[in-house]
Amino acid sequence: MPTENDLRSMQREAVRPEGLRHLLRWLVRRLDAFVVLLDHAGTPLLAFPRTPTALLDAAADGIARVADGRSHSAKVDTAEHMSHALLIDERPGPILFVARQGTLDPLAGSLVADAARLLQLRWRLERAEERRREVELAETLAREAVLHLLMVGDLGAARRVAGALRPDLADLVRVYVVECALDARAEMAARCDEACLGRAWVVHCPVYTRHLIVLAPVDDPDAVDDSIELALRATVRGDIRVGAGDVVPLGDVAAGYEQAFHALAVARNGPEPFVRFRGRAELATVIGPAGRAWARRTLAPLVGFIPERPQDPDGRELTATLRAWLDFHGGAARQMKIHRNTLAARVRRAAAVLGRDLDRIETRAELHLALRLLVPADLSGAAGLTELLAAPAVRRWAEELLAPLLSDDARGLLTTVRAWLAADARPEAAAGALGVSVTATRKRLVRVEQLLGRSLLSGPSARYDLVLALRIHDRAH
Repeated sequence: MPTENDLRSMQREAVRPEGLRHLLRWLVRRLDAFVVLLDHAGTPLLAFPRTPTALLDAAADGIARVADGRSHSAKVDTAEHMSHALLIDERPGPILFVARQGTLDPLAGSLVADAARLLQLRWRLERAEERRREVELAETLAREAVLHLLMVGDLGAARRVAGALRPDLADLVRVYVVECALDARAEMAARCDEACLGRAWVVHCPVYTRHLIVLAPVDDPDAVDDSIELALRATVRGDIRVGAGDVVPLGDVAAGYEQAFHALAVARNGPEPFVRFRGRAELATVIGPAGRAWARRTLAPLVGFIPERPQDPDGRELTATLRAWLDFHGGAARQMKIHRNTLAARVRRAAAVLGRDLDRIETRAELHLALRLLVPADLSGAAGLTELLAAPAVRRWAEELLAPLLSDDARGLLTTVRAWLAADARPEAAAGALGVSVTATRKRLVRVEQLLGRSLLSGPSARYDLVLALRIHDRAH
């Protein structure tokens, strides 16, 4: 019989991380044997000290009897080794194979039997953990799918998918973006859920691995005290930053997310870890219906694109890809769950269909605005972009956006912004034009983020708004 020390040693190995491996290695050392864990088809899953191919071939018939249920165990002798195959869980469970030179004496047989019982428990535990992780992954992907549907304005589909997950999506929400260490994200998700009394949608951001996106329900948009916000503020500590958007209808989650993202950019580099978005009208809102016909005309080749091969992306897919790429650049691959090469190919195809040079930030700014304005509309009588940008309300929008950069104290920062945009938002090229280091250029742009209350260096970025605002400002002056 195994000694008490043997039993304790086996138990210690079994409860360690990767306990299956450690327990199998312990058997190898204790019995001076080959030890293999096989799946129900006889394929080695783990083998120590190496896979004994010849011994497994010699014992193939015995292993097959155990695998197909004709026997719970089987012993096979060769000229030099004795092998033992033992089913360690219900079929189709794994099989423990032990081969030892000479014989398997009663002590060795008892050790194998005791180890098999511990292996069964550890196997079941690890399979249960795998299933739990699979369920969690499936729920994470489903929540990301709901978020994506809300971002592209497909409210009906988002509600249908969300109906199977809970909680229900509220009609009015405030979007928060929480930034924390990657290994703290699960803890913060639980704290945010608790702070919102289980009524919020908490989604791991598919683009930025350190971000959580919280869609918190709003019962009374006019309430002075926001209990959810107070609870979220209480979760903030030194290495955690939170950006909060305005209250928006569920169909405007994309706008709420951008607001929260801009607020987070201010919180990340400012003295306050929790920052509310400083409201200012968006250019697409200021232009309004007058710009929709221009947007449809500008994007018509892309929206109506039909590929020659049915397996290639059509206009709808290319439009969605372009929208994501303009906001997140390379991160759009993670948002859309496609390979980065697929993303690059689609963006090149979109550029070719539109006949536009997407390397130029001026082009990207115009297309970004067109995508924001894109709704079904009559194409007749569409004004040009120059005419749209000359409207008094649009000129006021540009002056308000640029106001923090037009003071005498900020002239140097405005010069940096102009150089950065002239270099198509490439800090390295801008630094060369300015005659300063890349680090100094980035620090200046971070300062601009603080002044404007907008993100510039990461997307969604206000860089496209700045391109158009400066175009409007320069023409007016």
